Amino acid sequence: METIFDVVVIGAGNAALCAALAAREQGASVAVLECAPEAESGGNSRFTAGAIRFAYNGVEDLLKVMPDLSKDEIANTDFGVYSEDNFFDDMFRVTRFRTDPNLTEMLVKQSLATMVWMRSKGLRFVPIYGRQAFKIDGKFKFWGGLTVEA
Repeated sequence: METIFDVVVIGAGNAALCAALAAREQGASVAVLECAPEAESGGNSRFTAGAIRFAYNGVEDLLKVMPDLSKDEIANTDFGVYSEDNFFDDMFRVTRFRTDPNLTEMLVKQSLATMVWMRSKGLRFVPIYGRQAFKIDGKFKFWGGLTVEA
């Protein structure tokens, strides 16, 4: 018997699973194919240890993604801002402008909404205190545009 799917997603990393979820939300039948052994699966998220870059304009945006941040965490942390302009600058610097401008614009401009959507699907995010933050005058300060990990 032949099985037919509306959408076949190749890979089981973060982006692939988001694509599969989005297609399923629209009513498509979806198959996800992954050839990596379980110990090596996870796409780019495996290499970043779950760190995810997205544009945010302060703790109010971060609370949409991490609603369980405590008052103490907020009081003892300078989360800063990682604006869309910061994200665009990093994309162009890292790729040396060898990136599709339309896809880059979609990535950057939809990054916060995508993180909120992922949270609504049950993915939990936390600050990357152990790898991306250091203390200045008793407050954690993040660097490099990476504040959150899954």
